[in-house]
Amino acid sequence: MDYRFIRNARTRGRFAEWWLPALLLGALVLFHFSYPTGLGDIASRVASPFWKAERLAEETLVHLSLFFTSKQTLVRDLESLDAELTQARSLLADRELLLEENRLLRGQFGSGEDKKSRPKGAVLAAPPRSPYDTAVIDIGSRDGIEVGDAALSGSVVLGVVSKTFSRTSLVEFFSTAGKETPVLILHDGAAVQADARGEGGGAFRARLPREVPLRVGDVVVMPPWNVLKFATVSAIEGNAADSFQTVRFKNPIPIQSLRFLEIQKSVVEKTP
Repeated sequence: MDYRFIRNARTRGRFAEWWLPALLLGALVLFHFSYPTGLGDIASRVASPFWKAERLAEETLVHLSLFFTSKQTLVRDLESLDAELTQARSLLADRELLLEENRLLRGQFGSGEDKKSRPKGAVLAAPPRSPYDTAVIDIGSRDGIEVGDAALSGSVVLGVVSKTFSRTSLVEFFSTAGKETPVLILHDGAAVQADARGEGGGAFRARLPREVPLRVGDVVVMPPWNVLKFATVSAIEGNAADSFQTVRFKNPIPIQSLRFLEIQKSVVEKTP
């Protein structure tokens, strides 16, 4: 008996048993896509599970893509909202500080009629026409002006009366070169003590430990006139090798362009 013939026949049988149905299925699917009519219904039923699986995979990928995209967008939106909230809180804190300062100002220095009673003097000479950060105003001792009275421009304290004459007075600005003035720097609800050293032209500087937190724009006040603005932090300088930082202040009102100064009775005991 020819065993090779029998073995080959069995092999051909197995081939027909497994591959012919696969070829038939492929032909039906190809026929369905090529010819929608005819055997389309049969091909659709056979291929339907494959289509559903493919569609499910596509939808899953789409949903995953949308999920990650939405998550990234949400994270960016949350970061943006957090930054806006921080800014809003800062603005609210500044507003509350200004309201409190205004309340104290009204209580200590008065408002309305009291403010109208402040003597106001026209500036006859101011830097650079007057030396050493001084100004001459056209009111003096006959108007009740005394040495040590504060010189203001609005809500900003700029200097003190250093000399009086019958009809005029000499005002010395705190920014006079070399003049040191104790001040408080207001930062995030805290008051940092410092000595402001005048540099002329309405400018000041102070040296503070590097770890003291400050920022440009912080308001500087001067005891005992804490309700009045003294200056504003204009720059902060320092380096890693220096344990101190240099803080620079600037008068919010240019003293060179002053036309009038108001005189407020000093709350500091005058030296005889």
